[in-house]
Amino acid sequence: MTATLADAYDARLYARARHEAEPTGALFAAPTPTAPITAEQQRLNFDLLTQAISSPHQAAPADPNPTAIRALTIHPPWSDLIALTDKQVAKRIENRGWNTSWRGTLLIHGGQTIDKHALTLPAVREALPDDYEPVQGHVVAVADLADTHADDGACTRWSEHGCFHWQLSHVEPLQQPVPATGSQRLWKPSRQLLDDIAAANPPLAARLAAADAR
Repeated sequence: MTATLADAYDARLYARARHEAEPTGALFAAPTPTAPITAEQQRLNFDLLTQAISSPHQAAPADPNPTAIRALTIHPPWSDLIALTDKQVAKRIENRGWNTSWRGTLLIHGGQTIDKHALTLPAVREALPDDYEPVQGHVVAVADLADTHADDGACTRWSEHGCFHWQLSHVEPLQQPVPATGSQRLWKPSRQLLDDIAAANPPLAARLAAADAR
């Protein structure tokens, strides 16, 4: 019987740890007791709040040249499992605690934090090569976010209970991963990043250009 992720651990806590950019240990550590707030601290907090309310808000400048493509930062080894070319073991479902109506071409970005617990899971060990080295802080693949759905109990071996399942299609790994700084949720890659990916991976240039022109 093939081991699945749902058999291994609490999916709700694990989804947060893996997908919300929080170190896994932070979710399970005992809370640190906090000292009661003093009157001086209360006054300082009130003054800071008053200044924030009275100060005019300046919106962040709009991107003068936005891209139509989005990117998603995922902790290795999950990002590298998506980038696998063997469709029999590759991960084509991304589990998230939140849903999105956005659809389109998606950069798969490997985050800096490695999910070390994932490396102990039988399903992960079986899918990854023996000489596996996590790719951190780089875009590792281009995919299409084709659809999303709530947990229906009958998806794939990589699906987690209690999560939204993001269906990935037309996944193409980068032959030359490109460094990038990730972010939480869906984020907009710069045109410079797209140019860098196309320059390092010429077969993907036409796909990126067509996706960005939509």
